[in-house]
Amino acid sequence: MAEMILPQKSGKRKIHSLRVDLTPMVDLGFLLITFFMLTTTMAQPKAMQVNVPDNSDAVVDGTAFPEESTVTLIPAGRHQCYYYTGLLNSPADMHVADNNKIRSILQAQQLHAAALPATFSKNAHQLHVLIKPDNSSKYEDVVQMMDEMNILNVPYYTLATLTADEAVLVK
Repeated sequence: MAEMILPQKSGKRKIHSLRVDLTPMVDLGFLLITFFMLTTTMAQPKAMQVNVPDNSDAVVDGTAFPEESTVTLIPAGRHQCYYYTGLLNSPADMHVADNNKIRSILQAQQLHAAALPATFSKNAHQLHVLIKPDNSSKYEDVVQMMDEMNILNVPYYTLATLTADEAVLVK
């Protein structure tokens, strides 16, 4: 039993020492600690929502995106990114950049898409991005690309598989 003995001033009268039992206060402390441990929720894991294309619509001409406002990003090893605009017609169309320069490239492409003539559809005036990770790419590079899509408010982006032609050019 925990006790605390407090000395009293001695005067003309003799006063007995006061004894305070601290056991109930210790019990209350442990009950409060237990209560807060059981009712507190720890940090919940946060997951990013990934927009995956719908497979229900059949694509007639092989592309479901406007070529003029589309950028394909291929994250590869050593924190590099291969990219090209539109369709890949020749190996000269593919460019290489570091991952930290992707934002400026995407901003330039957004301006290019917004400056398209009015004869193009409304969707063509917004940037479309295809992210096609290479086998040598790191997970953090793909997440960084998707973060850039959220930062730049790119309305249309998706994860896609790397084609054989693109894989040969990346190697």
